Amino acid sequence: MRWSSIKGDRLLVESSPPNGSPRLIAVVDDDEDVSSALGSLIESMGIHAMTFGSADIFLADRDRRFDLVISDVQMPGTSGLELAKILRKEAVPLILITAFPSPEVKQQAIAQGVRCFMRKPFDPDELIDCIERILAGDL
Repeated sequence: MRWSSIKGDRLLVESSPPNGSPRLIAVVDDDEDVSSALGSLIESMGIHAMTFGSADIFLADRDRRFDLVISDVQMPGTSGLELAKILRKEAVPLILITAFPSPEVKQQAIAQGVRCFMRKPFDPDELIDCIERILAGDL
């Protein structure tokens, strides 16, 4: 089922997977403020979000199927790039965000199949566009 609504100057479209369950995005970041802000942004799009304080905590929660994962690059334990390797094998789309971008890290991320690579602080509209394109199958 698809429905749309106007929010500000954006057309929001929510689509459910064929089984009718709502979309679910995981946010993985050790910075609680960033996780909370991302979760709120995703929920404002009409999409369910779950936040995780680390990639290790996320990986321990394998009971759910996520439509998309948004993760920080640098975290204690498993890094965002290591998470990208794991998710690539499972065909789960990933957006990586980082406060410390470098051409080398971006190149590694792209090589691991990361769909969007963004610098913190990121433009919320840019992130929303990336999320919408991934969920629509356009990216």
